[in-house]
Formats: sequence, C-alpha cells, structure tokens
Amino acid sequence: MNTLLLDHLRSVFTTSAVSELARSVGENAAPTQKAVDGLLPAVTAGVINRAQTNEGAAMLYRLLTNTPFATDPSLGVLVDADTHRQKAAQSGNELLGQLFADRPQRLAAATAEYSGVSVGSATTLTGLVMSILMGFLHKQITTRNLSEPQLAALLRDESNTTRAAVPAALAGLLGWFLGTGMSRPVTPIRPEAVTPTTDDRAGGTPWWRWLLYILIPLLLLFLLLRACNRDKTETTTTTTEQSSGTTVVTDTVASDLDGNEMATAQGDSTGSSANAAESSGPEVRVGVDLPGGRKLNVAENSFNYTLATFLATKGGKLPKIFTFDNLTFETNSAQITAKARPNVDDLMQIMQSYPTLKIRIEGNTDSTGDDAINDPLSGERAQAVKQALVKGGINADRITTRERGDTKPVDTNATEEGREKNRRIDVIVTNV
Repeated sequence: MNTLLLDHLRSVFTTSAVSELARSVGENAAPTQKAVDGLLPAVTAGVINRAQTNEGAAMLYRLLTNTPFATDPSLGVLVDADTHRQKAAQSGNELLGQLFADRPQRLAAATAEYSGVSVGSATTLTGLVMSILMGFLHKQITTRNLSEPQLAALLRDESNTTRAAVPAALAGLLGWFLGTGMSRPVTPIRPEAVTPTTDDRAGGTPWWRWLLYILIPLLLLFLLLRACNRDKTETTTTTTEQSSGTTVVTDTVASDLDGNEMATAQGDSTGSSANAAESSGPEVRVGVDLPGGRKLNVAENSFNYTLATFLATKGGKLPKIFTFDNLTFETNSAQITAKARPNVDDLMQIMQSYPTLKIRIEGNTDSTGDDAINDPLSGERAQAVKQALVKGGINADRITTRERGDTKPVDTNATEEGREKNRRIDVIVTNV
C-alpha cells in the first residue's frame, strides 16, 4: 500500500542519490542503502508514534509551525554541498532530540548495528531523513492549512502501513521508538541463554543456579583484590616519583598565543598510552551522561571520558589539551583503524552535545625518521580526524588542525616507550 510520507521520502532518496550520499560520507553504497531503506520507514513510524498522544501531537505541531524550514532541497544539493548537508543533518537530529528526549542517539546506534555503517554516518543519515520528513510535513500544514487534529489524523492513517515497512531486524532494535513495546538492546552484553534440561524442570534447584551461587562470590572476591592491588600500585608509583624528583607531565594547558607554551595541570591524567591501559588489566567501561539526553559508554579515564568530565564541570581554564590515547592509524598511513572509529564517533557525540565547543587537533611525532615524511603525516592524521567528524555532521568551522612534528615531546625520545608517547594526536579545547 502506498503512503504519502514514505512515497515522498523514497522519491528523494533514490538509488542514485543514496549512492552519491554514500560517497560523501565515506561509506560503501550497499550498507548505506540498507541504512536508508531502514531509516525511511523507521523515522516516519517513530514520528507517527510520538504523535499518538495529545502531548506528543501538540509538540510535533508546535515544532512544525514554529521552526523556520527552508525550501525543501533535493538530496543532490545536500550531497554536493557539505555545509548544506551538515546543517540539514544537525537540524534533523535536533528536532528528533526535542521529540525524543530519552536518548535519541539510540536510533543511530541501532541503524549502525543493523546496516554496518559507522555510528557517525548513521547519525548523519538519521538527521537528513528527519530533516526532509519534517520539511515535507511543514509543507503539508502550510499548503493544506492543516490543524493539529487534522495532522494527527493524517499520521494515524499511515501508522500501520509505515510500521509494517520497517525491516524486522531493525524493528527488533527499535521497539522503544516505534511504540511496539518490544526492543532488543543494541549490542547486548549478557550470558548465553541456558535451556533447562528435563531434570531442571522436574523440581528443585537447577544446576546452573548452583553454579551462579559459586561464581558470584568468586567474582566479587576477584574485583575486591583487583581494587586493592590497584590502590597499592598507585601508591607505590607516586612514592617513587616523589623520591626521584622526576616530573611526569600527564595533562597540559596550551597557550593559543604562540602555540608553544605548556604548563602542568593538576588532577587529570589524559596522557596515558593505549599500551599502558592494556597492561593494567581488563578495560573498565563507564556510562557518561551528556547534555540533551545522550549517553556514552566509554573506557574509564580514557580521552573521551576525561574530556566529557572536563566539559561537564564548566569553568575550566582554556585552552585545554587532551591526548587522544585510544586513537590508532594504519601503519604509515593517515587512515583511522576500524578499531579506533568508535572512539572518534564518541568524540562526535560529545561535540554534538556541546554545540559551541571548538577544538584544535594536533598531530605529533617522535624525533626519529625523516622529518620530510613524519611531519606531513602527523598533519594528515590530524586532518583525517577532522574529516571523520565533519562527515558525522560536525561543522568544519568548529575544528582546526595543526602539524606539530617532533616539536612538542611529552617524554624522552631516547627510549621506545618515550617515542611511543610522543607519537600522538592532541585535542585542544579552545572554546566551550
């Protein structure tokens, strides 16, 4: 069955248009097409679901009548012009955030899991679909002079057909958004389900419960011993540093006056290397709340964790420098590794949550090798991080880059460990 809303969206997101859109966001055509095919009915069904209550219908109508929508552009314009695409994606995601204050980024995460595109690309695609959908609804209100009840009736008529068009695999992730009451968590972390045997069902305590009774105390004991050992290690390290008189630079404040002044700051530890994190034991991940209802799940004391914490405290001294300790590149290349992309996506989420945040990305090298090769590579890597953020919908004007070469070492270049620390990407917060 045809629907007014889906038919319009499909007429905009044609196969050729989506192929060009995939190129502009740095994704392959097939997963991008899959993402768009899922997002068109999913976003539409989500908006319809939100308008099923009086409060939701009133909020949607208010957004559609009070938001200054531009003339509905073709997708080709959005693909060819980075600025238009970024503004449209940002506007769409902001509108989505106002309708769904309870973590609208879950939609992009579910789309990324379903289709295979990155979270950053999924966020851009989600914003574009939402922007064009809302622009079309605004046009319906203005040209047909629809009242709030008439808009709600129009949406209600398309509810079942639109919801049925959502791919089953994606719908299973979006029950909270579609109003189906069923939603499988994205990338769940849970033990495998155990099918009970005939003896289990016969009565008494199943064998697997006895196993849990044994494993849970052992796990608690392990965590307690690990915490004690960590405290002991930190105390020993501090004592050794104090007795030797060595100053360890863990976080710095950079001056924007000449780009060279660095002063030791108190309290943070943002310069730890990825290898050091791996050697300390299993990675501990924590939830970090961001403005607008967003929430990150990041490694404790990692770059994104420390950056988000700094921004949340407010009033910190600027400019402020953080070392991107969990960012890696392909060997002798400026291409970000697949393993590191989620960390860049987390930075993108932080920048979306703080719309006035501006940063400078600096590439650094050690003193070995040919400067004619190393220095440009450090600048290219800084530019690669910027481009990844821009493709995710961040305005390019909020990001600058700088090639540092080996002029800003944080450790000695006489050892491999020191050289590894000097080969890094720094992110300097210049405005909040």
